[in-house]
Amino acid sequence: MRDRREDLARAQSNTLSAFHASLLDALPFAAAYVARDGSLLVRNKQFAATCDRLAVQSAPEGLQSLLSAESWKRCELILSAAFSGLPAEVSGEVRLGSGAIFCHHLTCTSHVFLKHDIEAVLVQFEAEPADWDQLTCEAGKVEDGSVSEESLPDTARQLNSRFLDCFPDELLFFDGSESAVAMAHTLLQATGASYDPGLLAETLECAGGKLTQSVYLPESDQPDTDDGSSGPKMCEVRLVPIPADPRANKEQPTLMAVIRHNVDNPGEIAENKRLAYQDPLTGLENRRAFTRSLRRELDRMCCDRETGLAVYYIDLDEFKKVNDLGGHDAGDDMLLHVANSLKLTLGEFGTVARIGGDEFAAMLPVTSEETALEFAERILEGFSRIRLELKDRVFTISGSVGVAFLDRSIELKDEDATALLGLADSACLRGKRIGGKSVQVHQVTSGDCPSGNGEQTNVPAPESFCGNELVLYSMPIVSMATSQVCGMEVLLRLQGDRAKGLSSRAWISAAERSGFIAQVDAWTLNRVLDAAERTATRTLLTMNVSAESARDPNFRDALHHRLSVNPLLASRLCLEIAERDFLREPATVESFFRFVSEFGCQTAIDDFAGHWPVLSRLTGMRVEWLKLEAGLTRQVMRDPSKATILNGLIGAARDLGMKVIAKHIETPAEAALLTTLDIEAAQGFHFGRPAPWTETVA
Repeated sequence: MRDRREDLARAQSNTLSAFHASLLDALPFAAAYVARDGSLLVRNKQFAATCDRLAVQSAPEGLQSLLSAESWKRCELILSAAFSGLPAEVSGEVRLGSGAIFCHHLTCTSHVFLKHDIEAVLVQFEAEPADWDQLTCEAGKVEDGSVSEESLPDTARQLNSRFLDCFPDELLFFDGSESAVAMAHTLLQATGASYDPGLLAETLECAGGKLTQSVYLPESDQPDTDDGSSGPKMCEVRLVPIPADPRANKEQPTLMAVIRHNVDNPGEIAENKRLAYQDPLTGLENRRAFTRSLRRELDRMCCDRETGLAVYYIDLDEFKKVNDLGGHDAGDDMLLHVANSLKLTLGEFGTVARIGGDEFAAMLPVTSEETALEFAERILEGFSRIRLELKDRVFTISGSVGVAFLDRSIELKDEDATALLGLADSACLRGKRIGGKSVQVHQVTSGDCPSGNGEQTNVPAPESFCGNELVLYSMPIVSMATSQVCGMEVLLRLQGDRAKGLSSRAWISAAERSGFIAQVDAWTLNRVLDAAERTATRTLLTMNVSAESARDPNFRDALHHRLSVNPLLASRLCLEIAERDFLREPATVESFFRFVSEFGCQTAIDDFAGHWPVLSRLTGMRVEWLKLEAGLTRQVMRDPSKATILNGLIGAARDLGMKVIAKHIETPAEAALLTTLDIEAAQGFHFGRPAPWTETVA
């Protein structure tokens, strides 16, 4: 079995480049190329000699089977760091499963890709000087068991006699007595590079002699290339310290310089690698880099069970409007604002990536699902503070957040990273389907897999719906002074099989993106005016109008025709436009409000959050109502000290001749708060839920 394993090891060794294989055997200590899971891909003779000396029963397949549980746990952590590109080491005793000391210092360096895309790191197992005698005796035994003087580990002689003939690169040895200037001149003479000896000497002094270092010198007589190639070639000089041999009484080298000609410029290699893993606009990680980071985090969780992990998938809502109305430069600026907001929200322990046009991903170690949800809400709060001013327009943004929460008790392999991101994506999609600007959480279980859950993933085309699939609901608006219904807001809802699991908000968003929303608003307007004609009451009827409808000449013509035939209907009608549409298209909204006001219709700004660009323009407009964004009253509920600010806003609106309606009032405490704020009217579940509209108003 041992012979078969050794044959297998030799076969695997053939997959290595000649450079890596030769360098492994040139090392004086036990060393091996190790895979991410601890498998020993290739090991040198010193490794085998150490295993024989310590009576290891069979050739180990991996470090996990070779080492004790405690030592393997320590090694697992530094392997994870090494595979992420950071050299790492363990100091102190590293023991075998039998309890014997295998080495006193373990170093992981040189993350490489072998043939067939096998990832590996070079692991060196260094013994204390007291163990050197034992190691050298094992390396120098002859057939009769004695130790040959010729086989003692004189490092220079071993390298020259065994390895130099097959070593693919040029080698220079220094004994430590040379000055940095002398070493620089020797290296330049050997490489033929055109470089300032003084600068090279300074570099060598800074490099020191304790760790392996690489210096790159320009090759001589290399023309500049303008053909898109990697540019002028470089000469790589790798400085490798050679451990001292306590047994040697003669002079021995202390530093080996491995010279390799015609290598690619490392600066350009690093830049290409950066571009391959970085989003060029925002500077965030791209999807490839994020998936790699997520795999590393899953590896960490296998060793460290202190925290769970929250993976976020963020899809921006109505980003297309920013591009369409402000241009692609405005869209790019908005993406930069979003990226900065995400980095600020998640802090130094979070990882943020842009993985699509208006899609972002993030992850953060958290202790509980509640904490994961809290950070998702902070993400949306951060978006609500974004304002992008462009000439006379102000753009805002919101988003849908899907969260996949992985509890620390659940173990996933690194190959499940893509599945985990897919679960967050599915949760985000659920939020999109209920209208966006929401947070959906998925509690990950060990049996979870992406997709295949039968959920509807696409919103049907709005224009494909028939009239019998659209229905109107109404919601009462109550006067705070009289506690009587003073108006009804008319809302669009969907019905039928295709509407299952699909919110009206999501459908309306799709209608806006497809350019169909003006036809939807025209259909709703006709139904509202038909009902108003059939009733004699003076109850105010309000309906929301999109910015697309406000600029659509056909919608204006339809409104003009209906109100010209029956002018009295105008006094019953209040047309609302959302503040975000007003900020994006102020000129369009102002023109529309002037148009409908001439007929006697009332107007309202919906979801008003108190932004100065809106207030400053309202001074020259006729607007009867401001509908407060729900967050304003909720902030006062959480922090009563903010009531003074809200009171000032309400007073300013009243001075401008406008009345205020509070929205989403759900509890008696919220209703009581409105009486102290002197707000004229309110609506919400506390006063009445939306109900099918009978098209007759009591």
